[in-house]
Amino acid sequence: MRLTILGSGTAAPLLSRNCAGYLVESGKKKLLFDSGAGTIRRLLELKIDLFEIDHIFYTHLHNDHINDLGAVIWSNNYGGTRKKALNLYGPQGFRKHYNVLLNKLLKPAKLNFKINIKELKNSILKIKNITIKTLQVKHSSTTKSTAYRIEHKNKVLVYTGDTDYCDETVEIAKNADVLLTECSLPNKVEGHLTPSLAGKTAAKANVKQLVLTHFYPQVLKTNIKKSCMMEFKGKIILARDKMRMNI
Repeated sequence: MRLTILGSGTAAPLLSRNCAGYLVESGKKKLLFDSGAGTIRRLLELKIDLFEIDHIFYTHLHNDHINDLGAVIWSNNYGGTRKKALNLYGPQGFRKHYNVLLNKLLKPAKLNFKINIKELKNSILKIKNITIKTLQVKHSSTTKSTAYRIEHKNKVLVYTGDTDYCDETVEIAKNADVLLTECSLPNKVEGHLTPSLAGKTAAKANVKQLVLTHFYPQVLKTNIKKSCMMEFKGKIILARDKMRMNI
């Protein structure tokens, strides 16, 4: 598997960090996880063909994780020729969000390709020889996020999306080769992780590598690795846009 960081930022605008977006290439499949603002531009910069991405997974419906969905649909409909169906996956409520986006906002005269919608809750999917497991994790008092565990050829990558510290995040990340998790703020705020809490999650889950992402400007002013290392002794990587790593 190969992981490409398309967006390591948040709702706070940063020139060097787009909103959330992550590409996982496994075998011949390209899987996109979240598509915050700027995702399509990052794909272009990395010479990755949008029309080769047939599966897009969303962790939750906050705008910094889903903003480019409308642009993805519009580009596929008017910006080229899509030969295969586009499969979109998201949490409960995703189908309603999609219907409003398509029929009330985008309103294409005709949809020139097929879109399949599937809502996920603690699910298991098979895409060729890739297994994707999902688990709802705590984000805030009103919002849960869907974490994804991607398994291929004895390698495991887990992406949490936005999450607070919780047992579910530890559970889905258990013994993963790479845990890609948010590290939003230096001080605790409901629904997000600090560097030390991200490290605690990785340590409890016994992961091999920890990739920290989803940085607000405040946390970037601190020594993220030092704080994280107080809890986790494994390899720690700070995500940056357009970074690629093999798993």
